[in-house]
Amino acid sequence: MPSPNRDYLTQLLDAYWFAPPVALWRAVELRTLAHESFPRPILDLGCGDGLIAQVLFDGDPPIDTGFDPWWDQLRQGAASGMYRSVQQAYGNAMPYPDGSFGTVFSNSVLEHIPDLEPVLHESGRVLRPGGRFITTVPSDAFRRLLAGYRACAAVGDLTGAEAYATRIDTRLAHHHYHSPKEWAALLERAGIRLLSARYYLPASVAAMWDKSNGDFGITEDGRPFYRWLASPRLRGLGFQALVRREVVRRFGRSWRRPYEMDVPEGGVGAGLLVVGEKM
Repeated sequence: MPSPNRDYLTQLLDAYWFAPPVALWRAVELRTLAHESFPRPILDLGCGDGLIAQVLFDGDPPIDTGFDPWWDQLRQGAASGMYRSVQQAYGNAMPYPDGSFGTVFSNSVLEHIPDLEPVLHESGRVLRPGGRFITTVPSDAFRRLLAGYRACAAVGDLTGAEAYATRIDTRLAHHHYHSPKEWAALLERAGIRLLSARYYLPASVAAMWDKSNGDFGITEDGRPFYRWLASPRLRGLGFQALVRREVVRRFGRSWRRPYEMDVPEGGVGAGLLVVGEKM
């Protein structure tokens, strides 16, 4: 099973060397998820290429089932060896019988689905009684913790702050940010009782992540040099293996403290771990 003592930061920096801020966000998510239990059989909702499951469940038997609507991602997920079976499907029409799973798990997927309630209802349907619903999503505090939002708000430019956050929403294809109270209501309508809603990525780490997206050319107004350096078109030149090792070495050290930081009790973070139980 997942372990909170595993070094997810190093593993994900190695996997996402071409976009280090992605590695930081994902590593914090997995460190947070690793405190949870995942009763089998497990359904990975939006399994993608299988990388997250591969890192989180490293050393475990394959996850029982994964599905995703996108063929390119799904082919990679199937090839990863992390799933006993994979299907192309949408979350609002899962091709599984009632009560099939002990856990429905989803990592940073649900914020990309405009109409969330049918997906939650399907999740409740395929869970057995007492089964776990576990998801990570950007929180209701995500927008106001962005470095760009905070910089505008600090000088009283709330219009600029909202415009900045809206650009991020568009770039990341985020459609909603629910509070713990809103998650409780959404899940209850799907036959799932909210057990916990835990914030992660404290304000300082969220701001650093947002700024780093610009530093690495991930945002539209960022510096493009690193994106050029990491371009697949340059792979044949042979230098990218050195870049990859340097990314892992450098940020495995300098980002260690942000990776290990928890949200203070009573505080909020940019991410939210939501855990529910089928009623």
